[in-house]
Amino acid sequence: MEPKGLMVIKDPDVAKLFSDEVRRKILHLVTHKEMSAADIVREVDKNFSSVSYHLKLLEKAGLVQKVREEIVQNKIQPYYRATAWSFHISYYLDDAMTGDEEYIVWQEDLMTRLVKGLEAYNIEVPPEKLETVKQLVKTLYIQQKQEFEERQEMRNPEAQLEPHVGKSIAHILANTRLLLDEKHREAATEGTVAPNR
Repeated sequence: MEPKGLMVIKDPDVAKLFSDEVRRKILHLVTHKEMSAADIVREVDKNFSSVSYHLKLLEKAGLVQKVREEIVQNKIQPYYRATAWSFHISYYLDDAMTGDEEYIVWQEDLMTRLVKGLEAYNIEVPPEKLETVKQLVKTLYIQQKQEFEERQEMRNPEAQLEPHVGKSIAHILANTRLLLDEKHREAATEGTVAPNR
């Protein structure tokens, strides 16, 4: 069974599942192919009971599903697959989860990686501007998430599009809307996140 396109996560309890690196790895693996718990154990370097525990949480949240079973050495071995090609945590959960320490640490790490990633685009951030740029990136990131999510919600659920086509169109429409937003333009042109030329 192939995963469907994009799933927007609006439940804070489900969003918390993404703060764990092992669960993110498992989701990434089963997005691309069916895997048994034994297959996943080899990939994530965790023991069987740990992987089974994480799979149960992901399955209960509707992020993975059993797609088939095989009998291996007289035991039933289920195979799992992600329920979507891509998962998007709703923008409004960032505010709703301010009290969850794991989620805050994960989001902080993400912002740090995004700012560090600017180097790949020849954008150097002076150490004295690091916190300002991190806050600016967070603002732009949340605005982008909000617009993207709103464009996704506009999509006709009956329309059949390849996952990357639908996601790309939603990004294009979101970016077009953001170009018209004065606050977004001000944040984006603040000068601290501009490539060196």
